[in-house]
This record gives sequence, C-alpha cells and structure tokens, in this order.
Amino acid sequence: MKDLVRTLLGIRKKRRALPLSAPPTEGAVIVRNDIKAIVTQPLNEELWDWMMLSGWRLNPVKNDRRHYRSLPHGAVDQLITCDKERRSSLHRNLLQSVQPRR
Repeated sequence: MKDLVRTLLGIRKKRRALPLSAPPTEGAVIVRNDIKAIVTQPLNEELWDWMMLSGWRLNPVKNDRRHYRSLPHGAVDQLITCDKERRSSLHRNLLQSVQPRR
C-alpha cells in the first residue's frame, strides 16, 4: 500500500550507495545500480578498490527482491585477467553488453 501511495504521489527516495567493504569472496553477488554480477574468483584488493570507485558494491541483502540485469557469464573473470590499461574500456564494453530490461 505504501508503495502504491508513493508511486501515485511521485514520492521516491533515491537509493543511497552501499558502504565500502572488503573484497568479496567467491560466489558473492556484487551490484552496480541495476546490474548484478556473481564473483567466480577471489578479487584482489586493487581491483576491488577500482570496482568500488566505478560504483560496484557487495549486495548485503540476502533475499533482494529488486530487479537487476545480469552481466554476461565470465565478465568478472575478464576484468580480473585484463591489463590495468584496458580495464576501463573492457568495463564499459561489458556494461553496454548487458541486456536491456524487458
């Protein structure tokens, strides 16, 4: 009911950024706005710091009902193995490859 009233009145609060955290472990879900990815390999601290500066955060909610779009399988692995010089362009290409919402 609250959701319906907020929608009708146009009262919406923008989500706050999730807090900074330690690098996620294997199998963790990370999110950036409406995009999510599953970590398949442990991330080093340097890469995780770069990803947090790019807007990625560890999703702290176990049963998250928000609707996310998913990065392609193996996208996080590509970020782990790529050079630091190519990382930004690869990241941009991966985000553009995400399927639009239906």
